[in-house]
Amino acid sequence: MDLNFVGQVFLKMLPALPRTLSITVLPFAAALFLGLLVTLPIVCKIPILKPLCKVYVSFFRGTPFIGQLFMIYFGLPRMFACLSAMDKIEGFALTMVLNSGAYLSEIIRGAFLAVDRGQIEAAKSINLSRMQTLRLIVIPQAIPVAVPGIVNILIDAIKGSSLAFTIGILDITAVAKIQAGITFRYFEAYMSMVIMYWLIVLVLEQFQRRYENRLRPLEANYQIGRASCRERV
Repeated sequence: MDLNFVGQVFLKMLPALPRTLSITVLPFAAALFLGLLVTLPIVCKIPILKPLCKVYVSFFRGTPFIGQLFMIYFGLPRMFACLSAMDKIEGFALTMVLNSGAYLSEIIRGAFLAVDRGQIEAAKSINLSRMQTLRLIVIPQAIPVAVPGIVNILIDAIKGSSLAFTIGILDITAVAKIQAGITFRYFEAYMSMVIMYWLIVLVLEQFQRRYENRLRPLEANYQIGRASCRERV
């Protein structure tokens, strides 16, 4: 293995790094908001909206990402004239939002269900509204539970961005593929790509650990409050 060539390919991939992150991180933020919106009708059992949200989650979790990408980028513009101007970045971003939003909704739903039911009943007993219960009791306790799962979905989204080259986006994978095709040094070129993705994930893992460490005192306070409530009962 030529380590010098690995370094050269790594440097050539750096200009494509911002594009890779932009088609992943920004859509992921929108997907997080979408996941929350989809979760609320399911958890609150809102008629009509609940089955529609469950169908959406089932479809995007049960079909391959690349199939969704081709369907949205190549198929939707042919069916809807208003989408004919959609470019490659927008098509990939939309697919990422819809795909990640489905997975995130399940992460958020599981975190909501992890909150002690007794605290929700106690909130009802003091006449807190449903939104006040969510804002003051459910969400603060659900966040520490949801963070590991959310970061895992973000990591999967970043790795999934390697499929962007299939519709012509010049991302990290595309640069590595071009260099491999020019030089026929496939192992070194793709090794550079793998190392870059690994470094991105390592940075995310560090942010996750720091954030979880900041949440632990808050989670401990809720545990103490929960125990004191049980003792009084």
